[in-house]
Amino acid sequence: MKKLLIFDAYGTLISTGSASVDSCKKILSLQNHNIDPDIFYTKLKKLHRTHINECIENDKFICEWDIFVEDLKELYKEYNINRPYKEDIKILLNTQFNRKVFDDTIETINKLKEKYRVVIGSTADTFPLIVNMIHNNLTVDKVYTSEIIKTYKPDIKFYQYILNSENIDPKNACFIGDS
Repeated sequence: MKKLLIFDAYGTLISTGSASVDSCKKILSLQNHNIDPDIFYTKLKKLHRTHINECIENDKFICEWDIFVEDLKELYKEYNINRPYKEDIKILLNTQFNRKVFDDTIETINKLKEKYRVVIGSTADTFPLIVNMIHNNLTVDKVYTSEIIKTYKPDIKFYQYILNSENIDPKNACFIGDS
């Protein structure tokens, strides 16, 4: 029987909505280029995944905020955008603090906590996640982020860290995510 439920946060419990695309639109409105924001965001997301995979492959941890800075830097170079990417990234990253939980998330998590230990295991920096949890009254038994663990999903070390910290056999745990 399962004893531990490990939930991904963003896309599973907390909606990212259209904030990231909207912030790309805002960033691009500062440019003198006609760049499609949806394509720009798709490239940003793909680049972000590539940089996270490089961290895993090289066994090197970089906070997600800094990865986003590098993502934007590379996209500005690709699109020949001559703006301060370190300033513009704040537009994108500030959207991380206003995310809402999906309908029924709170009720479902509270019900599950009656029978299971419920934790979050998220590829995220800790502070924005905690802010979102507080604003949404989302409580779990413990929060594990890539920033705490010093690696990203899907690195097996990410999951092993949580299982070891929880002192639980993998057969008694279940990870629930959106992908």
